[in-house]
Amino acid sequence: MDVSITAGDAEALRGLRTWLAEEAALRGRVTARESPPPEGTLGPLLEALVVAVGPGGVAVALVTGLVSWLRQQRGDLTVRVERPDGGSFELSAQRVKGLDMAAVRAEVERLSDEIDPG
Repeated sequence: MDVSITAGDAEALRGLRTWLAEEAALRGRVTARESPPPEGTLGPLLEALVVAVGPGGVAVALVTGLVSWLRQQRGDLTVRVERPDGGSFELSAQRVKGLDMAAVRAEVERLSDEIDPG
């Protein structure tokens, strides 16, 4: 199953892609979804990241990476994750920055179940 991630703008998505690439369980699973460049501009536009989620704790690794990355961001950035069946959730930097470790673990578990309910 592939999930789609959008976050702020292309710069934020590039930063998130770099961050997620450092997660061993996600290596080779994160790709960019790009659209053709608008007329008169160079290069494609980064629209979203697509993550292949499968067995072996990939959903947990993905959510852990998202939460960790958001905690490092400045400002109010929101990440939206969509499943192929249309289910989705949003996670904001402001929401996760104030969580203690127990709350982070609970949030990671809850959101992992949102990504891969099976």
